[in-house]
Amino acid sequence: MLGTSPFIGAAQFGRRAHEYRMRFFHNEENMVEIFVKSAEYGVKAVQLIVYEPLVNALKRAEMDTGDDFFVVATVTGSRFEHDLSVLEDINPEIIAVHALFCDSLDERIGGWTAKIRDVGAIPAAATHIPGDTIPEMDRAGYDVEFYLAPLNPVGYAMLPDFESAIRAIKMTDKGIIAIKPLAAGNIRPDREVFSFIFKYADAVSVGVTSDGEMRETFSAARAAEAKDERNWRVTEI
Repeated sequence: MLGTSPFIGAAQFGRRAHEYRMRFFHNEENMVEIFVKSAEYGVKAVQLIVYEPLVNALKRAEMDTGDDFFVVATVTGSRFEHDLSVLEDINPEIIAVHALFCDSLDERIGGWTAKIRDVGAIPAAATHIPGDTIPEMDRAGYDVEFYLAPLNPVGYAMLPDFESAIRAIKMTDKGIIAIKPLAAGNIRPDREVFSFIFKYADAVSVGVTSDGEMRETFSAARAAEAKDERNWRVTEI
């Protein structure tokens, strides 16, 4: 699925972050173009960070393409009700609580996941510390069906360490949506990278910023998917 971290100029992109934010967050047309082009390549799923400019761009892309995207949205606890209201016209299939709140096991998580059920979406949890947070949340019995977790072959952002993160991802009975699969652009997308990810994950979210990146990345992911005997597809979650 199409990731949207570049659109907000997320910090992991380093020196490119400011340029990405100016190119996308402050220019709705450029985000619409990426969404539409993604749909043309057959990827009509998006992992959406909930900010009004991104939501508005996705709405426009859906009107332009005549298609509804499969949406996995990430909401924050500090503006939870606001984020849910912003998502009303999008009807996301999955809504994840932001990693900042899941990694701290915020006492409000149970109430938030109940409200996510109430709006007709599947609750999920994002984490930046999968090796600790996934087993802790599993033991606590939180009502989540998916984890959004960093997953890549070099261990980038897989805290507290690669081994514990992989162990937690393998042991959970919840679905895994891989984030940061290309280590913030530091790994070249190829079939082997995505083959590694699909060994452990049910879906993968990857941010792209151009038509060329999209062609290279999506073709590599499809090649790995075709090789994977489980043949996972994000649109079938």
